[in-house]
Amino acid sequence: MKVKRSFIAGRMNKSFDERLVPKGEYIDAMNIRLGSTEESEIGAIENTKGNEKLTSLISPRGIYGGYLDNLPLSADAVCLGSVEDSKNETIYWFVHDPSNPSSPLTGKLDMIVSYDVVNETLVYHVVSYNDGDGVNTALNLNPTYLVNGIDLIDNLLFFTDNYNPPRRINVDSTYIDPIPEALNVIVKPPSESPGVVLVNLPGQENYLDTRFLAFAYRYKYLDGEYSALSQFSEIAFLPKPFSLSPETFDNEGMTNQYNSAQVTFNTGTSRVVGIDLVFKFANGTILNVVEKYIKEDEGWIDNTNVTTTFTNRKVYTTLTTSELLRLFDNVPHKAQAQTIMSNRLCMETILMDIT
Repeated sequence: MKVKRSFIAGRMNKSFDERLVPKGEYIDAMNIRLGSTEESEIGAIENTKGNEKLTSLISPRGIYGGYLDNLPLSADAVCLGSVEDSKNETIYWFVHDPSNPSSPLTGKLDMIVSYDVVNETLVYHVVSYNDGDGVNTALNLNPTYLVNGIDLIDNLLFFTDNYNPPRRINVDSTYIDPIPEALNVIVKPPSESPGVVLVNLPGQENYLDTRFLAFAYRYKYLDGEYSALSQFSEIAFLPKPFSLSPETFDNEGMTNQYNSAQVTFNTGTSRVVGIDLVFKFANGTILNVVEKYIKEDEGWIDNTNVTTTFTNRKVYTTLTTSELLRLFDNVPHKAQAQTIMSNRLCMETILMDIT
Protein backbone atom coordinates (compact mmCIF):
# COMPACT_ATOMS: atom_id res chain seq x y z
CA MET A 1 0.00 0.00 0.00
CA LYS A 2 1.36 3.44 -0.98
CA VAL A 3 0.74 6.14 1.60
CA LYS A 4 0.99 9.85 0.79
CA ARG A 5 0.97 12.68 3.30
CA SER A 6 0.86 16.38 2.62
CA PHE A 7 2.90 18.69 4.86
CA ILE A 8 0.97 21.85 4.12
CA ALA A 9 2.51 23.80 6.97
CA GLY A 10 5.96 23.06 5.52
CA ARG A 11 7.56 23.25 8.95
CA MET A 12 9.83 20.83 10.82
CA ASN A 13 8.74 20.40 14.43
CA LYS A 14 11.06 18.50 16.77
CA SER A 15 9.35 19.70 19.96
CA PHE A 16 6.49 17.21 19.80
CA ASP A 17 6.33 13.49 20.15
CA GLU A 18 5.89 11.90 16.73
CA ARG A 19 2.43 10.71 17.81
CA LEU A 20 1.34 14.25 18.69
CA VAL A 21 2.91 16.27 15.88
CA PRO A 22 0.30 18.69 14.43
CA LYS A 23 -1.18 17.96 11.04
CA GLY A 24 0.82 19.37 8.16
CA GLU A 25 4.12 19.37 10.10
CA TYR A 26 6.91 16.79 10.34
CA ILE A 27 9.61 15.90 12.85
CA ASP A 28 12.47 14.89 10.55
CA ALA A 29 13.38 14.84 6.87
CA MET A 30 16.06 13.13 4.83
CA ASN A 31 17.02 13.28 1.18
CA ILE A 32 14.72 16.19 0.38
CA ARG A 33 15.05 19.77 -0.70
CA LEU A 34 12.82 22.81 -0.57
CA GLY A 35 11.66 24.44 -3.77
CA SER A 36 9.30 23.98 -6.68
CA THR A 37 9.58 20.85 -8.78
CA GLU A 38 10.62 20.81 -12.40
CA GLU A 39 7.43 19.01 -13.45
CA SER A 40 4.93 21.32 -11.75
CA GLU A 41 4.58 24.25 -9.41
CA ILE A 42 2.74 22.18 -6.78
CA GLY A 43 4.56 21.38 -3.57
CA ALA A 44 7.58 22.88 -1.85
CA ILE A 45 9.43 19.67 -0.94
CA GLU A 46 10.84 17.05 -3.27
CA ASN A 47 13.32 14.21 -3.18
CA THR A 48 16.88 14.98 -4.16
CA LYS A 49 19.17 12.78 -6.14
CA GLY A 50 21.90 10.96 -4.31
CA ASN A 51 25.63 11.04 -5.06
CA GLU A 52 26.97 9.10 -8.00
CA LYS A 53 30.60 8.51 -8.91
CA LEU A 54 31.25 10.18 -12.26
CA THR A 55 34.99 9.82 -12.81
CA SER A 56 38.34 8.86 -11.29
CA LEU A 57 41.59 10.81 -11.27
CA ILE A 58 45.01 9.53 -12.20
CA SER A 59 48.53 10.99 -12.13
CA PRO A 60 49.14 12.48 -15.61
CA ARG A 61 52.63 12.76 -17.02
CA GLY A 62 54.43 15.95 -16.09
CA ILE A 63 57.72 17.59 -17.03
CA TYR A 64 59.58 17.35 -13.73
CA GLY A 65 57.66 14.37 -12.37
CA GLY A 66 54.87 11.98 -13.14
CA TYR A 67 57.07 9.48 -14.92
CA LEU A 68 54.71 6.59 -14.15
CA ASP A 69 51.53 7.23 -16.09
CA ASN A 70 47.97 6.22 -15.27
CA LEU A 71 48.59 5.48 -11.61
CA PRO A 72 45.73 6.36 -9.26
CA LEU A 73 46.17 9.03 -6.63
CA SER A 74 47.24 8.00 -3.16
CA ALA A 75 44.78 7.46 -0.32
CA ASP A 76 45.96 10.78 1.17
CA ALA A 77 44.66 12.86 -1.75
CA VAL A 78 42.11 15.49 -0.71
CA CYS A 79 39.89 18.08 -2.37
CA LEU A 80 40.64 21.57 -1.02
CA GLY A 81 38.01 23.56 -2.91
CA SER A 82 35.46 23.41 -5.69
CA VAL A 83 33.18 25.65 -7.73
CA GLU A 84 30.29 24.97 -10.07
CA ASP A 85 29.87 26.54 -13.49
CA SER A 86 26.11 26.03 -13.74
CA LYS A 87 25.91 27.71 -17.14
CA ASN A 88 28.15 25.08 -18.74
CA GLU A 89 27.23 22.19 -16.41
CA THR A 90 30.85 21.92 -15.29
CA ILE A 91 32.47 21.54 -11.88
CA TYR A 92 36.03 22.58 -11.06
CA TRP A 93 37.93 21.25 -8.07
CA PHE A 94 41.38 21.56 -6.50
CA VAL A 95 43.23 18.37 -5.55
CA HIS A 96 46.24 17.97 -3.27
CA ASP A 97 48.06 14.63 -3.03
CA PRO A 98 50.92 14.81 -0.48
CA SER A 99 52.24 11.31 -1.20
CA ASN A 100 51.77 10.76 -4.90
CA PRO A 101 53.43 7.59 -6.27
CA SER A 102 54.24 9.26 -9.62
CA SER A 103 56.17 12.19 -8.15
CA PRO A 104 59.75 11.04 -7.45
CA LEU A 105 61.15 14.50 -6.72
CA THR A 106 58.69 16.24 -4.38
CA GLY A 107 56.36 13.35 -3.61
CA LYS A 108 53.48 15.79 -4.18
CA LEU A 109 50.89 16.37 -6.86
CA ASP A 110 48.59 19.40 -7.05
CA MET A 111 45.93 19.69 -9.73
CA ILE A 112 43.00 21.75 -10.94
CA VAL A 113 40.51 19.50 -12.70
CA SER A 114 37.09 19.97 -14.27
CA TYR A 115 34.30 17.62 -15.27
CA ASP A 116 31.66 18.45 -17.88
CA VAL A 117 28.54 16.60 -16.78
CA VAL A 118 26.74 16.90 -20.13
CA ASN A 119 29.60 15.70 -22.32
CA GLU A 120 31.15 13.51 -19.60
CA THR A 121 34.52 15.14 -20.22
CA LEU A 122 37.34 15.24 -17.67
CA VAL A 123 40.00 17.95 -18.16
CA TYR A 124 43.29 18.33 -16.26
CA HIS A 125 43.79 22.11 -16.38
CA VAL A 126 46.81 22.29 -14.05
CA VAL A 127 49.14 19.39 -13.28
CA SER A 128 51.90 20.41 -10.90
CA TYR A 129 54.55 18.04 -9.53
CA ASN A 130 57.41 20.50 -9.06
CA ASP A 131 58.08 24.22 -9.31
CA GLY A 132 61.68 23.55 -10.31
CA ASP A 133 63.29 23.46 -6.87
CA GLY A 134 62.43 19.83 -6.07
CA VAL A 135 60.60 20.76 -2.85
CA ASN A 136 57.19 22.25 -3.69
CA THR A 137 54.77 22.27 -6.58
CA ALA A 138 53.91 25.42 -8.50
CA LEU A 139 50.33 25.35 -7.14
CA ASN A 140 51.76 24.70 -3.67
CA LEU A 141 48.40 23.70 -2.18
CA ASN A 142 48.32 23.11 1.57
CA PRO A 143 45.62 21.00 3.29
CA THR A 144 45.56 23.48 6.18
CA TYR A 145 44.46 26.28 3.84
CA LEU A 146 41.27 25.61 1.91
CA VAL A 147 40.75 27.26 -1.48
CA ASN A 148 37.67 29.16 -0.34
CA GLY A 149 37.77 32.12 -2.73
CA ILE A 150 36.93 30.95 -6.26
CA ASP A 151 35.33 32.97 -9.08
CA LEU A 152 34.93 32.17 -12.76
CA ILE A 153 34.89 35.25 -15.01
CA ASP A 154 34.42 34.31 -18.66
CA ASN A 155 37.25 31.82 -19.23
CA LEU A 156 39.42 32.95 -16.31
CA LEU A 157 39.23 31.05 -13.03
CA PHE A 158 40.43 33.18 -10.08
CA PHE A 159 41.19 31.58 -6.72
CA THR A 160 42.92 32.27 -3.42
CA ASP A 161 43.75 30.28 -0.28
CA ASN A 162 45.47 32.80 2.04
CA TYR A 163 48.66 30.74 1.69
CA ASN A 164 49.82 31.56 -1.85
CA PRO A 165 49.47 34.77 -3.87
CA PRO A 166 46.05 35.23 -5.55
CA ARG A 167 46.04 33.21 -8.74
CA ARG A 168 44.12 32.61 -11.95
CA ILE A 169 44.16 30.23 -14.89
CA ASN A 170 42.58 30.23 -18.32
CA VAL A 171 40.25 27.23 -18.36
CA ASP A 172 40.70 26.95 -22.13
CA SER A 173 44.40 26.24 -21.61
CA THR A 174 46.41 23.53 -19.87
CA TYR A 175 49.32 24.10 -17.49
CA ILE A 176 51.67 21.13 -17.23
CA ASP A 177 54.27 21.72 -14.48
CA PRO A 178 53.99 25.52 -14.82
CA ILE A 179 56.20 28.00 -13.04
CA PRO A 180 54.43 29.86 -10.18
CA GLU A 181 54.50 33.16 -12.11
CA ALA A 182 52.34 31.61 -14.83
CA LEU A 183 49.51 31.24 -12.30
CA ASN A 184 49.71 34.52 -10.39
CA VAL A 185 47.12 37.25 -10.85
CA ILE A 186 49.82 39.91 -10.77
CA VAL A 187 51.86 40.09 -13.97
CA LYS A 188 55.49 41.15 -14.03
CA PRO A 189 56.33 44.50 -15.67
CA PRO A 190 59.63 45.14 -17.46
CA SER A 191 62.42 45.29 -14.89
CA GLU A 192 64.46 48.04 -16.59
CA SER A 193 63.84 51.17 -18.59
CA PRO A 194 64.56 51.01 -22.32
CA GLY A 195 67.96 52.07 -23.57
CA VAL A 196 68.12 55.09 -25.89
CA VAL A 197 70.90 55.93 -28.34
CA LEU A 198 70.57 59.17 -30.32
CA VAL A 199 71.37 58.96 -34.03
CA ASN A 200 71.15 61.08 -37.15
CA LEU A 201 69.17 59.72 -40.07
CA PRO A 202 69.07 61.07 -43.64
CA GLY A 203 66.14 63.37 -44.31
CA GLN A 204 64.71 66.66 -43.19
CA GLU A 205 62.30 65.48 -40.50
CA ASN A 206 63.46 66.05 -36.96
CA TYR A 207 60.90 65.27 -34.30
CA LEU A 208 63.57 65.56 -31.62
CA ASP A 209 64.62 69.05 -32.65
CA THR A 210 63.13 71.00 -29.75
CA ARG A 211 61.19 68.27 -27.97
CA PHE A 212 62.17 66.49 -24.79
CA LEU A 213 61.00 62.86 -25.03
CA ALA A 214 61.32 59.88 -22.70
CA PHE A 215 60.52 56.27 -23.63
CA ALA A 216 58.98 53.34 -21.75
CA TYR A 217 57.31 50.04 -22.63
CA ARG A 218 54.94 47.44 -21.24
CA TYR A 219 54.17 43.75 -21.79
CA LYS A 220 51.03 42.12 -23.13
CA TYR A 221 50.56 38.63 -21.70
CA LEU A 222 48.88 35.48 -23.03
CA ASP A 223 45.39 36.20 -21.70
CA GLY A 224 45.31 39.82 -22.88
CA GLU A 225 46.63 41.21 -19.58
CA TYR A 226 48.93 44.23 -19.66
CA SER A 227 51.71 44.88 -17.20
CA ALA A 228 52.51 48.23 -15.67
CA LEU A 229 54.89 50.44 -17.62
CA SER A 230 58.62 50.18 -17.21
CA GLN A 231 60.60 53.07 -15.81
CA PHE A 232 61.08 55.87 -18.33
CA SER A 233 64.38 56.32 -20.12
CA GLU A 234 66.57 59.36 -19.88
CA ILE A 235 65.44 62.34 -21.94
CA ALA A 236 66.35 61.79 -25.60
CA PHE A 237 68.02 65.19 -26.04
CA LEU A 238 71.61 66.29 -26.49
CA PRO A 239 71.96 70.06 -27.20
CA LYS A 240 74.23 71.63 -29.75
CA PRO A 241 77.10 73.88 -28.59
CA PHE A 242 76.10 77.06 -26.78
CA SER A 243 75.20 79.86 -29.20
CA LEU A 244 73.83 83.13 -27.80
CA SER A 245 71.84 85.32 -30.21
CA PRO A 246 72.75 89.02 -29.72
CA GLU A 247 69.38 90.07 -31.11
CA THR A 248 67.10 87.92 -28.92
CA PHE A 249 69.53 86.80 -26.22
CA ASP A 250 68.24 83.25 -26.79
CA ASN A 251 70.52 80.23 -26.70
CA GLU A 252 70.06 79.10 -30.29
CA GLY A 253 72.24 76.10 -29.55
CA MET A 254 69.46 74.65 -27.41
CA THR A 255 68.30 72.28 -30.15
CA ASN A 256 68.94 68.57 -30.45
CA GLN A 257 72.07 67.44 -32.27
CA TYR A 258 70.19 64.34 -33.44
CA ASN A 259 66.95 63.79 -35.31
CA SER A 260 66.18 60.22 -34.29
CA ALA A 261 66.70 57.62 -31.57
CA GLN A 262 67.32 53.89 -31.38
CA VAL A 263 65.33 52.38 -28.51
CA THR A 264 66.33 49.01 -27.00
CA PHE A 265 64.05 46.89 -24.79
CA ASN A 266 63.73 43.29 -23.57
CA THR A 267 61.22 40.91 -25.15
CA GLY A 268 60.24 39.23 -21.87
CA THR A 269 59.42 35.62 -21.09
CA SER A 270 57.51 33.09 -23.16
CA ARG A 271 54.26 34.30 -21.58
CA VAL A 272 54.74 37.76 -23.13
CA VAL A 273 53.07 37.87 -26.54
CA GLY A 274 53.24 41.59 -27.28
CA ILE A 275 55.13 44.77 -26.38
CA ASP A 276 53.83 48.34 -26.43
CA LEU A 277 56.52 51.00 -26.86
CA VAL A 278 55.43 54.46 -25.67
CA PHE A 279 56.86 57.94 -25.21
CA LYS A 280 55.83 61.09 -23.40
CA PHE A 281 56.97 64.69 -23.31
CA ALA A 282 59.02 65.64 -20.29
CA ASN A 283 56.47 68.27 -19.24
CA GLY A 284 53.34 66.26 -20.17
CA THR A 285 51.26 63.31 -19.00
CA ILE A 286 50.00 62.01 -22.36
CA LEU A 287 51.34 58.55 -23.26
CA ASN A 288 51.81 58.15 -27.01
CA VAL A 289 52.08 54.61 -28.41
CA VAL A 290 54.98 54.36 -30.83
CA GLU A 291 54.11 50.80 -31.87
CA LYS A 292 52.27 47.70 -30.65
CA TYR A 293 54.64 44.85 -31.47
CA ILE A 294 53.56 41.19 -31.66
CA LYS A 295 56.55 38.99 -30.84
CA GLU A 296 55.55 36.17 -33.16
CA ASP A 297 55.07 38.51 -36.10
CA GLU A 298 58.41 40.19 -35.45
CA GLY A 299 60.22 36.85 -35.05
CA TRP A 300 61.59 37.87 -31.66
CA ILE A 301 62.77 35.18 -29.26
CA ASP A 302 62.21 35.31 -25.52
CA ASN A 303 64.35 37.23 -23.03
CA THR A 304 66.46 39.05 -25.60
CA ASN A 305 67.12 42.72 -26.26
CA VAL A 306 65.81 44.17 -29.52
CA THR A 307 66.29 47.62 -31.00
CA THR A 308 63.87 49.74 -33.00
CA THR A 309 64.36 53.17 -34.56
CA PHE A 310 62.02 55.97 -33.56
CA THR A 311 60.97 58.36 -36.32
CA ASN A 312 58.13 60.82 -36.69
CA ARG A 313 56.23 59.13 -39.51
CA LYS A 314 52.71 58.58 -38.21
CA VAL A 315 49.93 59.78 -35.96
CA TYR A 316 50.32 58.17 -32.55
CA THR A 317 47.51 56.63 -30.52
CA THR A 318 47.47 57.28 -26.79
CA LEU A 319 46.99 55.38 -23.54
CA THR A 320 44.88 56.59 -20.63
CA THR A 321 46.72 58.86 -18.23
CA SER A 322 45.95 56.40 -15.40
CA GLU A 323 48.63 54.11 -16.87
CA LEU A 324 51.21 56.76 -16.02
CA LEU A 325 50.32 56.46 -12.32
CA ARG A 326 50.09 52.65 -12.41
CA LEU A 327 53.48 51.86 -10.96
CA PHE A 328 52.43 48.34 -9.96
CA ASP A 329 49.38 46.06 -9.86
CA ASN A 330 47.41 46.53 -6.65
CA VAL A 331 47.18 42.83 -5.73
CA PRO A 332 47.85 41.63 -2.15
CA HIS A 333 50.56 39.09 -1.43
CA LYS A 334 47.91 36.89 0.16
CA ALA A 335 44.13 37.10 0.29
CA GLN A 336 41.81 35.37 2.72
CA ALA A 337 38.73 35.70 0.50
CA GLN A 338 37.51 37.24 -2.74
CA THR A 339 34.22 38.17 -4.35
CA ILE A 340 32.82 40.05 -7.34
CA MET A 341 31.39 43.51 -6.54
CA SER A 342 30.14 45.98 -9.17
CA ASN A 343 31.89 44.11 -11.98
CA ARG A 344 35.16 44.14 -10.05
CA LEU A 345 37.05 41.28 -8.45
CA CYS A 346 37.70 42.27 -4.83
CA MET A 347 40.05 40.50 -2.44
CA GLU A 348 40.08 40.57 1.34
CA THR A 349 43.29 40.44 3.29
CA ILE A 350 44.13 40.66 7.00
CA LEU A 351 46.21 43.58 8.22
CA MET A 352 48.24 42.79 11.32
CA ASP A 353 49.09 45.41 13.92
CA ILE A 354 52.62 44.72 15.14
CA THR A 355 52.80 47.69 17.51
